[in-house]
Amino acid sequence: MKRKTDLQVFAFILVLTSLLTASQPVLGATALSKGSKGSEVRRLQERLTELGFEPGKADGVYGNATYLAVLLFQSRNGLDMDGAAGNATLNLLYSENAQGKVRDDLGEKPYVTQDGLPLLVNLNQPFPDGYIYYDLVVMNQYCDQSIVKIKYDNMLAEKEAVDALLSMLQAAKQDGIRNWQISAACRTVTEQKRLMNSRVNSYVKNGMSKKKAQSAARQTVAEPGCSEHHLGTCFDITVPGVSFAGTKQHKWLLEHCWDYGFILRYAEDKTKITGFTAEAWHYRYVGREHALAMKEQNLCLEEYVEMMRQR
Repeated sequence: MKRKTDLQVFAFILVLTSLLTASQPVLGATALSKGSKGSEVRRLQERLTELGFEPGKADGVYGNATYLAVLLFQSRNGLDMDGAAGNATLNLLYSENAQGKVRDDLGEKPYVTQDGLPLLVNLNQPFPDGYIYYDLVVMNQYCDQSIVKIKYDNMLAEKEAVDALLSMLQAAKQDGIRNWQISAACRTVTEQKRLMNSRVNSYVKNGMSKKKAQSAARQTVAEPGCSEHHLGTCFDITVPGVSFAGTKQHKWLLEHCWDYGFILRYAEDKTKITGFTAEAWHYRYVGREHALAMKEQNLCLEEYVEMMRQR
């Protein structure tokens, strides 16, 4: 009887041990985030370097460069993009299944559908699960600051869209239109949640009920998972310290953005269709062919996609 009891106790200990260790990262690593220091961070940096994510010098300090490298790794491997090296990220990072930055099988760009149309993201068609970014760049490192100011460090966007943006703003510069700023680009679902919560809290502090604050916030901030900014092909183009609507920069874009593959995504006469109030500063890269067709027929993206799919 005692032997049977001992076996049961031993089996219970084995099960308990497996449950406790299952949630721990492999190789004895611990969860890491911005501000972490030490040998575990150094090992993290070395592994990210092996996979091509360029975290900078392996100095054992989890700074901005490491944060961005982790973010890109998470994007490439279909993980929640929060820039922190938690258990799920570390387990995959140190496994044989970790996908590196460079790959030969990228296939179709994720921001384009299989039928060649711009991917639609709005209140009725959320950002797709498992979305893998194609070729993100860090804008303040990649962009010529003499052409455009990047308002915040570590802003990400798809390289194809950034290249088109720089070509467009360089042309504007040649026309004497300068003083451009990018105030927003790629925004993860996690970041969108923080933005939404911040906007709701600001309304509550001004005396609104929580319910009314949430309703008011939805007028100017997309629900997490329903923002085009998740795609990495949208930019909030502004002028530092100035309301953008009606500026010479705004007028230049309305005339020329289409030639560079951009559309004004949320126009005043399309709010009932897009579900968003007009945003003079929000431009989406869709490619020159689509942009010119939409301009010629005065179509917003929802109308254009529907029309093209009916053909």
